[in-house]
Amino acid sequence: MTADSLDILLTFARLGLVSFGGANLPEIERVLVEQKGWITPQLLANGFALGQVMPGPNMLAMTHYGFAAGGWLGAFAATLGFYGPTALLSAATMTAWQRLSRWRWLPSLRSALLPFGAGVLLAGVLVLARGSIHSWTEALIAAASFALLWRTRVNAALIVVGAAVLGAVLGL
Repeated sequence: MTADSLDILLTFARLGLVSFGGANLPEIERVLVEQKGWITPQLLANGFALGQVMPGPNMLAMTHYGFAAGGWLGAFAATLGFYGPTALLSAATMTAWQRLSRWRWLPSLRSALLPFGAGVLLAGVLVLARGSIHSWTEALIAAASFALLWRTRVNAALIVVGAAVLGAVLGL
């Protein structure tokens, strides 16, 4: 059974308006997995991973989730809902930001948002870990991938492909 397109549009519009740089995975999980039941934790993790390797915004997974909830019409509604309102809000905010660029408090505001962003990203990591790491082997692949990304200048796409090949070879 597919979800109602208007419900998908409104749900994804709300998610888009409360997401910051795609780092609001805990809320996305709560709404799409737990509340609506449109996707599974595994589909959430798979969609996010797919969005990471695709060119463009890393939250392209919203289209994937919308498709799972309501087919092609759901994919369109999710994409429009998630990106439409935030694109308009971003344009308005950028205009205001430029007008206020000389205000003394603006650098302080920008600095105050950094710890918030880090916390939201960490919460997203925990959601992805719950949905995709189910064994010690998977945990070791995730830890090794993190270490390579953190300590080397290896292209992230190569690490993703390498981890995928390793997971396939190990039958994960």
